[in-house]
Amino acid sequence: MANQKRKINVHSFSPEDFARGGSISDRTPEDLTTALAESNGFDLSYLTDNSRGELSLGQLGLLISPLLFSLLFFLLPGGFLGFQLYQQGLLQKLISGDTPWLEIFLTMPKGTLVIGAILLVLTLVGLYFIILTTLDLIGRSVASLEGPGWKKITTSTDDDGSTTTRTYYVVADQRFSVKKKGFGILENGRNYRVYFTPRRKILVNIEALD
Repeated sequence: MANQKRKINVHSFSPEDFARGGSISDRTPEDLTTALAESNGFDLSYLTDNSRGELSLGQLGLLISPLLFSLLFFLLPGGFLGFQLYQQGLLQKLISGDTPWLEIFLTMPKGTLVIGAILLVLTLVGLYFIILTTLDLIGRSVASLEGPGWKKITTSTDDDGSTTTRTYYVVADQRFSVKKKGFGILENGRNYRVYFTPRRKILVNIEALD
């Protein structure tokens, strides 16, 4: 079956592309902080620990979903790669060691080699994110930044017309993925302090400063 090329166009909307609607609302920093916490599923009682650079036990759950996603990203292509190698008898040759690995790779069909390389890269990417997330879980440390905050949308359009939209907060030039529910709460141009895991950059808390 002929390979189909997939073309993806990415459109990013920078902070300047968002109209601020005339003026910032009159919500106090405390009210805005509370609204941001409720919409993003954050717990403000953990701000004390976060300000000390610590990740509270109650916040570990925020890392479980990224860890599971990374695990799937590792297992699915890795499992499919192992299955394909087993079906073609290549896995047995690699394990036995009777045939040099280089010779096995050189005699592989070109299609198998290309697909195998892609699956291997995806597997390694999944493993990389598993390691980063695990280190964040074990280290239980939190980094912080403060500065003007902006909303950002990235829309990917596939050649079949389907689109995928991702929403982010951008604070002090650092981008954080957020759900759509929390996206609309942030007010462009106000100053914020964000708390996040140092390796995966997973947002765990945010507070408005003005």
